[in-house]
Amino acid sequence: MLKIKPKLIADISNIAGHYDENPPKVKNIDIMYNTLKYTYYIIGIADWKLYYYIDYRVSYEYYLRRRIIVEAPEGIEADILFIMKAIQDDCPILTNDILRDHTDLFPSESWLETHRIPFDIIKGEFRIYLP
Repeated sequence: MLKIKPKLIADISNIAGHYDENPPKVKNIDIMYNTLKYTYYIIGIADWKLYYYIDYRVSYEYYLRRRIIVEAPEGIEADILFIMKAIQDDCPILTNDILRDHTDLFPSESWLETHRIPFDIIKGEFRIYLP
């Protein structure tokens, strides 16, 4: 029997820059995808600027060419895109961002509490904390 995986919107810029890593790390993205790809259908959305700051651009381009990660168009915040996609598909967002600047987009005051999944990367292990 075919089992359909639930969708998950991943805030790629937030994952790559976990704990304000500078430059943002492709390794963090790799760890996330390798950990969650069997459980979730992951829609990765990144800020267009990430391309210019990420540590291994060639590895990042692999994700972009295969449309595993989609970049927000120049001048548009990825936050807006992944919030709108999460609302449209009624699926969670994987991010540590509190998204305070975009509360006007949420369908209700409690929406973010039920749709945001925080994460951590500890010693190379990706952990999520379901609401």
